[in-house]
Parts: sequence; C-alpha cells; structure tokens
Amino acid sequence: MKVEAAKLKRVPQTKVVALGIGSGANEDELNSTASAPIARNVIRVQNFSSLPDVEMQLTHVSCSGQ
Repeated sequence: MKVEAAKLKRVPQTKVVALGIGSGANEDELNSTASAPIARNVIRVQNFSSLPDVEMQLTHVSCSGQ
C-alpha cells in the first residue's frame, strides 16, 4: 500500500489521507503514507465503532481540496 500512496502523492491535485484504526496502527507508516501536512491528513481512531466520530473530519479533509 505504501508504494501506491507514494505514487499517488506525486500526482498533481491528489491528496492521500491515512486513517489509523486501533492501537496497532503504525504511526511511522501512517505519517509516511499521508500527504503533507501530516497533522491534517493523518486521522486516528481507537476502533471501528469510533469511525462515526471522525466522519465529518474525514469528509472535510478529503474533500477540501487543500
């Protein structure tokens, strides 16, 4: 997956958002996968049932065009 993300990050007007679920999500891998700025494009949740909690954030980040 990191190879595909790396290719996508080179495409103009493309943003890669990384979503980490659970305590086993690898912080370094999430950070290297996401487009800059990392603080905005890496989203973490504790478990799958927490996904609705970040739905608006994920929608805003992925659809904002920034």
